[in-house]
Amino acid sequence: MDKSLIVKKIISVLRADLAALQLAVKVAHESATHGESKAENKYDTRGLEAAYLAHGQARRAEDIDAALRVYEKIDPFSLQEPSLVIGISSMVQLEDQSGLTRWLWIGAEAGGLSLSVDGKTFTLVTPKSPLGAALVSRQQGDVFELCVADTLMEYEILAAY
Repeated sequence: MDKSLIVKKIISVLRADLAALQLAVKVAHESATHGESKAENKYDTRGLEAAYLAHGQARRAEDIDAALRVYEKIDPFSLQEPSLVIGISSMVQLEDQSGLTRWLWIGAEAGGLSLSVDGKTFTLVTPKSPLGAALVSRQQGDVFELCVADTLMEYEILAAY
């Protein structure tokens, strides 16, 4: 599979998420500053709640924008060089002890994002996450254990690109 297709899809999803969030920020800001949001008594917190919402959404938009910039800077030619060791921009097929397999993309930002490319669903993990940290520097064929929600899980790396 062409890894540049995954990066393009990540960029597309992040752009769509950013556009939707920017609209939500605008609506929340307008709601916070609207005359009807003005407190009618000391217990009326509608305006304050709308302001907190607008602030939280604006911070999330900043995070998505930062992630978008990271993925837009990836050189497509760098994705074509094979690597035996898992790192940023690696595609990994993982199998757990129950036989469940899944595809992962190791990325620098936007962990948790899920996307489908060429019929495969990828979950984006970062080295900041326990699973991402456990995968970095491993290779195809490696078996490792990871404690997930107080349960010791065993994983095998079936494929790594």
